[in-house]
Amino acid sequence: MVKFFVPTATNETEAEDIYEAAKQFATQNCGPVADRRIQSIRFQNKGKSVVAEVGKIEPITGETVIAILESSTYLVCTLNRGVIKGLPILVGKHEVTSVTDFE
Repeated sequence: MVKFFVPTATNETEAEDIYEAAKQFATQNCGPVADRRIQSIRFQNKGKSVVAEVGKIEPITGETVIAILESSTYLVCTLNRGVIKGLPILVGKHEVTSVTDFE
C-alpha cells in the first residue's frame, strides 16, 4: 500500500488542504463523500478496462488524478474536473472492478 499523498502538494499540510477542498466541492455538487482515501480504481469505460490512479494521467481526460473520492459513485478529481473547476469524472460503482486504498 502507498502512503496518502496529493500530487500537486509540496507538503502534508498542503496535501490535506487540497484534499479537504476537493471533498467539500464534491459534497456541494455530488452529495456526501466518504472519508475513505482511495489510491486507484479500475473500471470499465466503453468496453475497455481503465485505471485511474492518484498521481498518474487519467486516460479519458489526459489530466493528472489529484484525488479519488467515494460518494454514491466514485469521483475522479483532476485540476479541471473537481479540484479547481468543473465536476469530477463520475464512475458508477457497477463499472468498478477493483479499488485500492491508500495506507
